[in-house]
This record gives sequence, C-alpha cells and structure tokens, in this order.
Amino acid sequence: MKKSIIIIIACLTLGLGFAQEFKIETSKSFTKENEKEVYKIVFPSAYGFMTLHHLDNVMMDNTKAMVLTKYDQSMASIETKTFNLPKLGLRASDLQEVIELEDELIFLSTVMDKKTAKHQLNVQVYSLKDNTVSDNRILASFPIDGYSKSGFYQIAISPDNSKIAIVANMPFVKKTQEKVKVWVYNTQLNLIWEQQETLVYDSERAYNETVFLQNSGVVVMHKTTDAYKKTRQSELLTFNGSSLTTKAFSSEGFMPMQMNLIDVNGKNRLAGFFWNGKKAVVKINNKEGQDNDGVFLYDLDAGNLIGIHEWSQTLNAKDLKSLKVVDVIINEDDIFILGEKYLYDSEFRKVGGKPSMDLDYLYTYGSSIIVNLDTKGTLKSFTPLFNSKTFKNAQKEKGSFSALYLENGLRIFANNNNNSLSFNTFFTKNKETFNYPRVTQSTMIPYILPNTVTAVKDYGMVYFITNYGDRYWFNKMTW
Repeated sequence: MKKSIIIIIACLTLGLGFAQEFKIETSKSFTKENEKEVYKIVFPSAYGFMTLHHLDNVMMDNTKAMVLTKYDQSMASIETKTFNLPKLGLRASDLQEVIELEDELIFLSTVMDKKTAKHQLNVQVYSLKDNTVSDNRILASFPIDGYSKSGFYQIAISPDNSKIAIVANMPFVKKTQEKVKVWVYNTQLNLIWEQQETLVYDSERAYNETVFLQNSGVVVMHKTTDAYKKTRQSELLTFNGSSLTTKAFSSEGFMPMQMNLIDVNGKNRLAGFFWNGKKAVVKINNKEGQDNDGVFLYDLDAGNLIGIHEWSQTLNAKDLKSLKVVDVIINEDDIFILGEKYLYDSEFRKVGGKPSMDLDYLYTYGSSIIVNLDTKGTLKSFTPLFNSKTFKNAQKEKGSFSALYLENGLRIFANNNNNSLSFNTFFTKNKETFNYPRVTQSTMIPYILPNTVTAVKDYGMVYFITNYGDRYWFNKMTW
C-alpha cells in the first residue's frame, strides 16, 4: 500500500512538473551621487562581486573616472578603487568596451585631439588578483586633420572572449575610396595580425556596417550600401590578415538588418532579423522604426542561408520594427533569438510650457519577441514578449530586458506595465515560485535594472540591482 502511494505521488509530481523556488536576498539601500551614473556587476561569485560605475555619456573633456567597488557575500562594500581613462592633449578618452575575463577587466577607450592630429584607441587592464590598473597602452592610431573628418573605430569581441578586433575607418577624403585598417589581438594584448585595405566603396563620413570576429581570429564586416533606396544591398567582407574576400549577402526578398555572430558547436552562424523589401523602402529617421519581416540563420562557413522565416499570420507583428538583437542563447539543439525594437530620439525640454535650450533624450524599448529555432535553422516558435515603452534621460536604465537559461527554462527579467520588476519563465513545464523583493517597509515591488542581471558561473546564483525613487539595492537570487 505504501509503495502504491509513493508511486502515485511520483507520477503526480512528474505530471505537474518540478516546482522550483527562487529566493531573493536584498542589501541595504544606497543612492547615486549623480543620476547619470551607470552600474555594471562584474566578477560575480558565491563570495561576492564587484561593481563598475561611471558617468554615462557626459561631455567632460578633462576627467572620466571609472569606479570599482568590491562587495562581500552579504552584499556589503569592502573597498573601492578609482582610476581615470587616459588623455590625449587635454581631452579624456571615451569608454567604448569593457571585456570581462576570469580575473581581469580590459578597458578600451578612444580619443582624438586636433592639436596632436591623432585619433587613437587605448587599453587599460584591471587585475582582480592584484587590485591594480595597468598603464595606458595605445593599440591603434591614425592621423587626422580635424574633428569633422576624424574617422572612427569599431570593436568586436569573439564569442569565446579570446580575441579582440579593432577596425579603423580612415578619415573621409572626397573622391577617394574607403580605407580601413584592421588589428586582431588576443586577450593578453599580443598582436596576432594586422591588415590595411582600400575598399571598392566611396569614402564617406559614416558607413552602414557592422564588424564581427570569429573565434579563429577572422574578421567579418557586414556592409550595407544604398541603405535607404530600392537598390539597397548587403555584402560580407572577410579579413584574415593577408587577404580580403567579398560575398553577396542580401538577395531578392532578403535584406538582412540587425544580427549577432554566434558559435554553434564550433560553427559560425549569423542570427538576426531581415526586411523582405516588398512593402516600402526603409526610411531614415523613421519615428515608427524600420521594417522587419522575420528572422534568419546564416551559415558563415558554408556561405548560405539555412533558415529564413517571415512572421506568422497569428503573430501581431506590426510593431516589430527596428529590432535589435538583445541576446542569443544556445541550449543543446535550441537557439533562442531575443529581439526588441530600439529607437532613440531627442526633443527640447519644455519649461513653463515653452521649449528651452536643454534637450531631453527619449529611449523606446519594445515591442519584443523570442524566436526559437533549432540549430539547423528550423522554426520552432515565435513568442511575443513586451509592448513598447519609452523612457526619458536617465530613466533608460529601466528599459529593455535580460534573459538567462536557468534550471531548464528561459528566464526573462524586465519591468512590467506597473513599472515594477517582473520575472517570466518560458520553454519549461516546471513551475516556480519567486519571492519578489519589496521596498523597505512597503508592499511595493521595485524596478529592476535589466542590464545589471549577472549569473554566477556553475553556481545557482544571480545578482541584480533594483530601484525605487532615489534608492537602489543589490539583490541575490539563489535556488
């Protein structure tokens, strides 16, 4: 009889799914010194973490400080280290990328100076073991005549975080062809190769192109010409240190838009969204966003599309425009492509009902979607996520969402329509309980800062930051 009862309970448990409990611990609150400060959680472990915070997009030429703070497992601060990005002349560098390795942070920044006639890319390395920051080193540099014709840098990191590519687009010169310089370094900052090419495209002040870096060290540039005309086309340019090859990428009914490079079991794939080119020409500065008609998976090694899927008739896709690839998560035979409309605009701030000379910056996130493909490019599902929301100025920290594949399910961290933290689960039959953090002495659920969500590798723990009013909290989720 007892054996029968045990069997019945086991069957019920399997039928209902496993109930997973996610527990939340919350730190003491803190406030920001400046509303324009942005936070990133780095080096997460079961014993604590660090934060990197700095001012976001602030026009200060003389000093740009990076602040690193250590926290213990109770999320209490231990020590803080501050250092400045390097200068060229009187100008401080602009932070471009922070690469997190097991025990180092690589800070890549760019700066230009008319007096010295240089535009350079700098690197500084923070060592977690020694709690030190290296002296500045110049990884790339080229001459400029002035700020209006200064060229620009693009940076790409390989999917396995083992290599760094720097692509320099040389300054605009009328009636000449586009010139580029390419450097590939390993994460010990040893130069692997460099290459200089004159391309077949006209020299411009700006280009519609994106750079990717394969784990092997090969650089791929997605180049779009006539972006806002019926003659729009895309090509893939491949640099390997000694040669340049060009391959047509777009075709009739397929105009690739935003995408990510992913490594699928050692194979190079591009995953993203496309426009079919049938309805209208993609418009520049379109307030509603640029058209997207579906999702694709491209085999870079073979050079062909292995999956192209237009939105289904049952999906309300009219607001799926200007889709940015928020993340691509690979789990066994599943590929989850997470996309979100992203628009940026500005307007003159009104004071007393009248426009002033100050600007407000507007950031629109959503509508958003999850696309589930298998690794062969076969469509498994479209799952709509969140509707469009617009945030003003520093409030953009509450926009977008974060995704993690945890405990056999895809977990989405975001803010709901009630302007508070939401935790959603997809692609699992397992049920879960999630004890939402609360504002101290209140039943209110705070906002989450989605871009701070950080998982501890090989451990059942996630850290993130929440906010309500002017107060912020660190949170630790365990299971």
